[in-house]
Amino acid sequence: MGMSDFFQKMYGKYFIELTDEQRDAYLARIGLEGANIPLSKEGLDMLQWAHLTHVPFENLDLFDYNAKIDFDVETMYDKVVARNRGGYCFELNSIFYSLIKACGFEAHPIGVRITMGGESAYLPAIAHRGTIVTIDGKRYFSDVGFGMTNAPAVTICIDEEGEQDIKGETYHVEDRPYNNKIIMRHTENGPMPLFIFLPDPFNVLDFITYNTTMQATGFRAKRIANLRTEEGAISVDGDIFRKISGEEREESPIANKEEAFAILTDVFGMKLTEPLGDIAVAQQQPF
Repeated sequence: MGMSDFFQKMYGKYFIELTDEQRDAYLARIGLEGANIPLSKEGLDMLQWAHLTHVPFENLDLFDYNAKIDFDVETMYDKVVARNRGGYCFELNSIFYSLIKACGFEAHPIGVRITMGGESAYLPAIAHRGTIVTIDGKRYFSDVGFGMTNAPAVTICIDEEGEQDIKGETYHVEDRPYNNKIIMRHTENGPMPLFIFLPDPFNVLDFITYNTTMQATGFRAKRIANLRTEEGAISVDGDIFRKISGEEREESPIANKEEAFAILTDVFGMKLTEPLGDIAVAQQQPF
């Protein structure tokens, strides 16, 4: 077996493209069945907002099922489209990237460093995946996989100076050494760093290593499911169900895993065939 054959056998699944039929089913999954998606920022923003309001950020495979996570196209298509599930960044931004490409956009994945704690003397490790989409010579940062509904609602132009209004939130982008870019989110305490990244194409296969680390150490402390809505957001945060609508915030306790199952299936619309687990994080066996 030649090296090319070995590579294809081991890693070819990460480069499979969506078929036209899969693309259309995916668009229907996010409420855009039959929609015309222009190859413009407006079209890209339409895709991103639709995804954020239909596909949850969630960790059930890790917390409840102790399952191995993979992010190849066929696995993620089955999970997100066929089973109305979600996932975390390596999963969601992987399948969304496939959708962007299938709709005709020019795009490439990037590795992202999270800087929500503020900039420091050292760069944090890459722990996130994003996408750069180029439209008419300008580059846009796209992300549908940042937890707790923290992903920007629509795309941010990384080649634009000054403040950008992103569905009522304000961001701006700054340069950093070695061609890095940093996205700053404006808060009541002033601009705060959110992401830093090199906007050049990132080797997709390197995400396999990062994902292995993430599924062994991250997202195992409590059950998480977050989904934006047109009015705010809904979330399962451990044993709390939370609903935000405008300025109103409602919280109610989740009594047990059966009640959590009902919320995830009835409210989030997930197709869960197995009952939720009750394995304490300390007892789980990471990969």
